[in-house]
Amino acid sequence: MTINPLQMEHLFLFRSQVHELKMRQMVEEITLGRHTIESAMAKYQVLTRKTVTQWLERVQQEELVRTQAMEESAPKPAATLVERVAQTADTLAGRVKQLEKELEQAELQVLYYKTVIRVAEQELGVSLEKKSGTK
Repeated sequence: MTINPLQMEHLFLFRSQVHELKMRQMVEEITLGRHTIESAMAKYQVLTRKTVTQWLERVQQEELVRTQAMEESAPKPAATLVERVAQTADTLAGRVKQLEKELEQAELQVLYYKTVIRVAEQELGVSLEKKSGTK
């Protein structure tokens, strides 16, 4: 009986899946305390302790990544009333500072224009400012 390349690939994939399943089962039994590393090595016919520790680390790392992904996708709790008030106060304080800066700029502009008008009036000898009560 001849095995074609596609059958070989399927056989290889099947064997690697069986191996991974066996290793994950071993890690679970160690993690749950059903086996020590040494007893698991004997049961699953693993030759080196390093192989077991690598699998333990791999599974732990996968679990950590999965947990982080779940935490990131979990809905965030709504802000409390105090937090919302604090955020609003911060926003308003920033807006007040911005408006104070704009007011200072406007006051400087007014002072500049008044000075320009006064100098022009002095040099030309003509009153440029509108008199109150006239139209």
